[in-house]
Amino acid sequence: MQVAKLAGLPPAATQRAREVLTRLEAEADGADALGGLPLFSAPPPPKARTTSKLHQALAALDVDALSPREALDLLYELKTLK
Repeated sequence: MQVAKLAGLPPAATQRAREVLTRLEAEADGADALGGLPLFSAPPPPKARTTSKLHQALAALDVDALSPREALDLLYELKTLK
């Protein structure tokens, strides 16, 4: 795991590798243990429950209806939202 961290792998990848290793060690016979352990099928990240003003404004936005000038003005406005 330390090598993966030093290599710059994302925390989700090292966490999934740790889960796979723990499961493999628990199933010591290991004849076909790898078949049921797809390493890259990590669970999806949890969704944020709160929506910021910025996300609300972006969700309500109709990009196709904006002129270039309106789009630029909107970008400046969205930069002020948090």
